[in-house]
Amino acid sequence: MNKKEIGNTLKMYRKLAGLTQEKLAELVNIHEKQISRIESGVHFPTFDNFVKIMDALKIDFSDFSKNNLEKSSPIKRKLFYILNNSDEEELKMYLKIIEEIKIHIK
Repeated sequence: MNKKEIGNTLKMYRKLAGLTQEKLAELVNIHEKQISRIESGVHFPTFDNFVKIMDALKIDFSDFSKNNLEKSSPIKRKLFYILNNSDEEELKMYLKIIEEIKIHIK
């Protein structure tokens, strides 16, 4: 991936997480301008900052797979993000809701 692709991917996950650039910068202890430069593809993040950003966004290296990004719709990415950041009780509740909805759609 090039700088632009990494930046766009981080921006997408930041927005999915509901964070501003300012809040993300605060969480990873870097300047907001640096987040902006990374997201716009001007700079690569340092490895340490990249790891901190991924931790703050609750993502990992597999989330940067071109196959994952190209094959999934924005809706699927948002759902996966929500599910990946849910505890067991929330997952059980989501499953029950989805099962009920599917029954009534048919």
